[in-house]
Amino acid sequence: MLPSRLQAVETVFAMTVHKSQGSEFTHTALLLPDAPNPILTRELVYTGITRARDWLTLVETGRGMLDEAVTREVVRVSGLGRL
Repeated sequence: MLPSRLQAVETVFAMTVHKSQGSEFTHTALLLPDAPNPILTRELVYTGITRARDWLTLVETGRGMLDEAVTREVVRVSGLGRL
């Protein structure tokens, strides 16, 4: 079916939390992974949540992923902390 034949549609898009920094959306859906991931941190979750202006849908596909994310500390390897 051609998209032009659809009656009433609303276009949507997806982006990573990293790419969304500095943006704000009326409704944001934050989908957490189903397995642990070292880049899923409190800071990443915070950034994802704060992109929502009016409401947020949080999807946790793996049990405990949100708890794990908010307790994981960021490990900096740039060396800037030693200056």
